[in-house]
Amino acid sequence: MGRLFIVFLLVFAVAGSVSAQQRVEGLDHIPVVVKDLARATADFERLGFVLKPGRPHDNGLRNAHVKFADGTEIELISPTAAIDALSVEYIEWLRDGDGPFSLGLYRPGSKNTPPPGVFFDARQHSPTDRPEHFEHPNSAVALSGVWLAGSPAERQLEKLPGAKVVGGAFCAPFGYGIRAVHFKDAELVLLPERMRIARGRPIVAATVTVKHLLTAQGFLDAMRVRYRREPGCGRNSLWVEAHGLWLEFLER
Repeated sequence: MGRLFIVFLLVFAVAGSVSAQQRVEGLDHIPVVVKDLARATADFERLGFVLKPGRPHDNGLRNAHVKFADGTEIELISPTAAIDALSVEYIEWLRDGDGPFSLGLYRPGSKNTPPPGVFFDARQHSPTDRPEHFEHPNSAVALSGVWLAGSPAERQLEKLPGAKVVGGAFCAPFGYGIRAVHFKDAELVLLPERMRIARGRPIVAATVTVKHLLTAQGFLDAMRVRYRREPGCGRNSLWVEAHGLWLEFLER
């Protein structure tokens, strides 16, 4: 009887461990496809981000990274020629202008097929990362949220392990939502399709957590960057628009 009890405990512990590995913990990164990488890099620097230069890719892609110490990231990526399926897809994407391409979620240990427009990854830590890559003048510390309008993955996102659907009032310069999917380290706000910035693009905004909103505001003021607030939302944040994506600077 004692042996059977021990076996049961071991099986239960293994099952619990596997279940934990399958949970979505939060965000990984968002690739933002841009036509002019140098210009996009300069624009994000004017918003108070440090950009880590990327490396040349065999398929002609070039990139730069807004990195955070927790492994989350906003990636600026630009195709130079139609060399493979992905570079062709990026070139087609740019016909409607710059903008976020897909949503990366952090789901450790998972090989499962992600919902449409979503990919799973293992956070963007690199041996070439340096402390200065995370020292953003706007005091940003993490990519912590994404705002989705009419995403085809919405129902599947709500069912992912680790997801919790919550109600509330979520407001932004482009509209309002009443539902969000929460994970351990991230919030996905769900919006009606009519709030999309461009046709066929459900990602309309990303939330970046900052240590001090006054620091972010002061940097934007110094750079003469226009920003917006949404009073009455109950969020200590401000908003800027850049390359087909709204960015929310949120102090928690």
